[in-house]
Amino acid sequence: MSVNRLGIAVALTLLSTAPLEAQATRIGYINTVEVLELYQPARDAQDLIQADRDRWDLEIQQLQMQFQADVQEFQQQLGTMTPEARQIRDQELQNRNLTIQQRDQELNDQLVARQRELFQPIMDKVSATIEEIRVEGGYGMILDAASQAILAADESLNLTQELLTRLEAKDAAEGNR
Repeated sequence: MSVNRLGIAVALTLLSTAPLEAQATRIGYINTVEVLELYQPARDAQDLIQADRDRWDLEIQQLQMQFQADVQEFQQQLGTMTPEARQIRDQELQNRNLTIQQRDQELNDQLVARQRELFQPIMDKVSATIEEIRVEGGYGMILDAASQAILAADESLNLTQELLTRLEAKDAAEGNR
């Protein structure tokens, strides 16, 4: 048998066994967006983050409102100010505007850190529970429907409710809730 025929024979053998292997691999999916909307610890974390966001947004709004009032006052006084006083006041306002922008960025960074702090333990628990489901159910792969990579699937492959049930059972066993 020539090398060319041997290659074709190997390829045909691989192609003929591939469907059998694919049929043996179980695949399921979970909608992580739905999990995060329905899982109470995730909702609690989201509520805390929203409260922080609201508080920090209010702080920035107040700073911006005071800044705008100071700008309007400056504009009204322009005609009575000396060029030196005008330049000094303009520079002060520019510095305040920069300070407000820096504070806004600082608060956004804090919000991202807070999200990470609150959601990392939740996501670790979700991931560990998904892995348990995968191993116990003999799944070769569990996909995330929220990624929109799944174009169509049999609803019987949806493991979202099983994940939620297990997470709630773990929380009850740990005394959380």
